[in-house]
Amino acid sequence: MRQLSLFEGRALPVEPVPVDGAAALSPGEDAHAGQLDLFAQRTLRLSLASEAIAAGELREARRLFAELVAIHPADADLRRQSERVAALERKLARARGSAAPAAALLGIARGLDPASGVFASLHSVLLRRVAEALREAEGDDGRLEGQPPGYYWLATGDAAEARASLSSAAQVRRSARTLFLLADAATALGEPAARRYYLEALLRDPFDAALASARDEAVRGLPDVARYELEIEEEPAAWSAPVGIVTGVLPPPVGIALDEVGLAERVASGGAVDERPRAAGQAEALSRARRFVAALAEASSREARRSGEAVIEARRAMKRLAPALFAAYMTRGGGALHGG
Repeated sequence: MRQLSLFEGRALPVEPVPVDGAAALSPGEDAHAGQLDLFAQRTLRLSLASEAIAAGELREARRLFAELVAIHPADADLRRQSERVAALERKLARARGSAAPAAALLGIARGLDPASGVFASLHSVLLRRVAEALREAEGDDGRLEGQPPGYYWLATGDAAEARASLSSAAQVRRSARTLFLLADAATALGEPAARRYYLEALLRDPFDAALASARDEAVRGLPDVARYELEIEEEPAAWSAPVGIVTGVLPPPVGIALDEVGLAERVASGGAVDERPRAAGQAEALSRARRFVAALAEASSREARRSGEAVIEARRAMKRLAPALFAAYMTRGGGALHGG
């Protein structure tokens, strides 16, 4: 399922592109001076209208189109574009005054073609306004269609703003969705901490749809590594975190409170219960994967390595939980872990 593929994680273009007809007109070599002047005025106003639309300043765009229609009353194309901008301005005004402005703005953004000239830039502007409206109404941990404000900032390509918002959201609730998106933002910014966020997200809920569109390709492919390389057939996604640690894609679980992540219960930070139900097979597989990570952390700890018995017991637990993954762990040294 590609729940997060609506905007494909791409930065949308922000440079103004001419509206229909702004760059396609040519005065011809034999045009009179007056015709050249009219052509120049039309081109200038269309260019300014394009810039206004791209910036989300639809009132100014409407004014410029009204001037053009007054100068060229017989131009049906200009009238059509003028009416489109005016209708869009009215929709935005209603959205701002609605009881749920973020949702209303998102609906308008979806009605635009994100690959169509200036409306691609307007699409990005509207997503930013969605993020702002959602944060104002519900805070950085608010949700619109399951996504926090940081998701919409990330969709505009503003990774820095997304990271700041998602960091604040994670202080309120360390949900898997927030942590996946925080990791995506950190990845876009080139931060080494990104994979630590992915690790915690995978320990919390590897079945979250955000994994399928994670920006880190190696992290995104961990369920396939579990299934096809380690031959874990039953709920391979559940094993993404330990597989990532053992293969070196993810860092060791140092500094992550595994008991808080939920070795027995799906409880988020602050006591908020993960509301998304899981199938019995998923819950069991995830419980085993978390126990494997806990045993792996124990076997790799300095305290345990001072006692041969503690290491042996931890490794026995790992072998019982996932023999193939334990064999991979031993093949890679079976000692202190280095990854991510």
